[in-house]
Amino acid sequence: MEEVQQKLLDIPNEEICEDENSNIESSGSTHSCSYFAKHKWWYQVAIFTLITLIGEVVTTLLVETYFTKGGKSIWLVSLVQNAGFPILLPFLYYVSLKNNSQIEVIKGNQEPHICIIFLVYVVLGVLLGGVSVFNSVSLRYLQVSTYSLTGTTRLGFTIIFSLFHNAHKFTPAIVNSIVLVTAASVILVVHNNESGEMPSGKFLIGFFSTIGGSLTYSLVLSLTEFSYRKIIKGRKFIDIIEMSIYQTLVASIVILLGFFISGDWKNLIMEMEKYQLGKLSYVVILSFIAISCQLNVVASIGLVFKVNPLMSNVFNNLGAPITPIFAVIFLHDKIKGLKLVAMFLAFWGFSSQIYQQYLNHVEAKEEFIEQNSREVSSS
Repeated sequence: MEEVQQKLLDIPNEEICEDENSNIESSGSTHSCSYFAKHKWWYQVAIFTLITLIGEVVTTLLVETYFTKGGKSIWLVSLVQNAGFPILLPFLYYVSLKNNSQIEVIKGNQEPHICIIFLVYVVLGVLLGGVSVFNSVSLRYLQVSTYSLTGTTRLGFTIIFSLFHNAHKFTPAIVNSIVLVTAASVILVVHNNESGEMPSGKFLIGFFSTIGGSLTYSLVLSLTEFSYRKIIKGRKFIDIIEMSIYQTLVASIVILLGFFISGDWKNLIMEMEKYQLGKLSYVVILSFIAISCQLNVVASIGLVFKVNPLMSNVFNNLGAPITPIFAVIFLHDKIKGLKLVAMFLAFWGFSSQIYQQYLNHVEAKEEFIEQNSREVSSS
């Protein structure tokens, strides 16, 4: 029965409605799902994907702008990436008030202990804080295009976690994705060595920070899915908001400690006064980083719930070939030679994984319909 419930989580509303309609029609009744109900799953995934892309692109460009125009504090820019969680509180109140949530199809009989839930939020929050620090260090030393393309390694790490966590099998498409995104990262290293784009020391710091951030972020997504399927066992929309708030709250506390221990807070006023774009721009940039990051976190967790961590990372990383284009337009970044090859390989790797997810979806749909038909006939 648990397998059937799991299929319900992975099959879009459109197909469930179609299957229900066929069963109802066979029994002589007349009923059809509304157009919105049939396509609700697709609308939600599309909205979460769009928000994720916008958040990823805007955050990356603004963090890079902060550093190139005189900002120096890695701890500060890491902090604002998480400290925007209070803007989600009105949404949490509204959702709680309206109780506008999905049906809990994997609800257990026993609620998890509050200490277990607290531990889950602490672990995920600490890891998320690590992701923010890694990303800030990366953008401190790398160009946006190099950072974005190197960050595609998140896809490879998430595939590996999914293979062990969800017992998926290696397929030609999965192997192809891992090889391609790895090759793209290797090409970027070769490109920097040949072009002398930046000193090798700074490049290696930024490069390995990006790899560390990719690994940690993939782990966060996988643990998020595992926590809600095996521990908290809920899939309501309010769970997405709560998870986002608690994760970023813990991450903010951890980074805030680093901010004060490092002594960066002492230079905050001076940094603001000397910022090339002025004090107002300094505040506006940091504020929009906070907002865009919160949107990205909510949308990413939403995709984990609606699809799975692997596809959440795939959709999230669709910004990899997009962000460098905006970097060229707004930050005058340069993309040529081997970087173009790396971008093509990264896009190819994503396409391969999307195709594999399509095959998995078709297989899951067939198994779900077959299982549902057997249950209807037996009843």
